[in-house]
Amino acid sequence: MKIIFDLDGTLIDSSERMYRLFQELVPESDFSKEGYWELKRNKVNHRMLLERYFPNYDFDDFNEKWLKRIEAEEYLKTDILYYDSIDTLNALKKRGVGIILLTARQSREGLYQELERLGIYTFFDVILTTEGSKSKESLLKDSGILNHVKNADYVLFVSDMGKDIMIGKEFGLKTIAITHGFMNEKCLSEYKPNIIINNLNEILELI
Repeated sequence: MKIIFDLDGTLIDSSERMYRLFQELVPESDFSKEGYWELKRNKVNHRMLLERYFPNYDFDDFNEKWLKRIEAEEYLKTDILYYDSIDTLNALKKRGVGIILLTARQSREGLYQELERLGIYTFFDVILTTEGSKSKESLLKDSGILNHVKNADYVLFVSDMGKDIMIGKEFGLKTIAITHGFMNEKCLSEYKPNIIINNLNEILELI
C-alpha cells in the first residue's frame, strides 16, 4: 500500500505562518487568527477577502508579495506538526506502507530543511514538490509512481484541500479529506472524498 500526503494543513500546521504574513501585508487588518481562519476554512480566498474587506488593495500585487515571502525562514519557523503526525507516520512505516509527499512548495531546499527541522524527512520514500513550475497533477503523472499500481484502492491520497481531492479522483485513487487544515468538513464534503477524518491517526484504522 502507498499513501500520498499533502503537507501544509495535512501533516504540518502552517496556520500561524499564513496569518502572520497576511497581517504584515494588510496592516489595516484587525482580524484575529481565529477570525481569519474561519473565513479561509469556509472557502473565502484572499481575492474574495480583499474585495470584501480591503477593496483598496490590488490582489495581483498582494499575491506577488505573498508568493515571495510565504516560504521565508522567518515565517517557516512558526510551522509546527499536528499532535499525531509523527506517531502516524511512524506506525505506517512500521507496517511497510510506502509514504509519498506531494506539495506545492516553491523551494525544494527550504522544504527539505523544514522536514529535517520537524523530524519527518526520513519517513518519506518519495518527495514531490511543484517548485512553482508544475501542477500537482502533472507532477504526480510524470513521477511514474502510479505506473505499476494494479489496484488504485491500494493508494490513498490524504489532504485538507478540495483541489487535492479532485486530483486524487482524477487518478482513481481513494481520497481521504482531513478537517484539521484549511477547509472545514462542510466545504470538504462538497468534493465527495471517499472518507472524511478529523485526525491523522484515524488513517491507521483504515489499512
